[in-house]
Amino acid sequence: MSTPLHHPVKVWDWSIRLFHWSLPVLLYLLWHSAGEDLDRHMLFAQLMLGLLLYRLIWGFIGTPYARFRHFVYHPARILAYLRASLGPDKPVYLSHNPLGGLMVLVLLGTLLLQAVTGLFATDDIFYTGPLYDRVSRSTSDWMTQWHKSWFYEGLLLLVGLHVLAIGLYKLRGEGLVQAMVTGRKAATGRVTDLVDVRRQGFPWLRFVLAASAACGLVWLIFNGL
Repeated sequence: MSTPLHHPVKVWDWSIRLFHWSLPVLLYLLWHSAGEDLDRHMLFAQLMLGLLLYRLIWGFIGTPYARFRHFVYHPARILAYLRASLGPDKPVYLSHNPLGGLMVLVLLGTLLLQAVTGLFATDDIFYTGPLYDRVSRSTSDWMTQWHKSWFYEGLLLLVGLHVLAIGLYKLRGEGLVQAMVTGRKAATGRVTDLVDVRRQGFPWLRFVLAASAACGLVWLIFNGL
């Protein structure tokens, strides 16, 4: 069901925006430190893994528009959106549209795969991942190769597609970048996924729980397992 809307609506909470803008910074730092300063590379890897774990947890207990159930759709709904978006009256979504939600899952999954393979990787000289000794040498070699090659191939391709999609939506009058800066999205016409969040404050208790759980898991992986 669509709802008429003619004013900006608060969509992304500050933690989602911080998560979003931290990713490209950390990706650059991870790339720049790889093979040159592995101590810093491991530190940045811990930060990246912590952010990803937080986002996964926040996707279940976070603010309404951040929850996976709000933007993960059935494949039939994705196909219907693709057909409808080709017309002049494309559906308007405040959160990720069905295709954007799919891209979020792919990006999160890819980043997690990159992070997890690094836990078992080695440079064969000085450094090994914190879980290197939990697998066979052949498995570690496979994960090391995957960790080194996936960033340059698959991950950069997905980032490029993401940037291209942002540009295309901008041409169609939907400012996704501005919404991720201000937290508010201006939409006109009939909105498909409106949630009334005017009286909902930021859930600080759930945030503390999610952040603590993410930090605790990272500590266990790098120190306690």
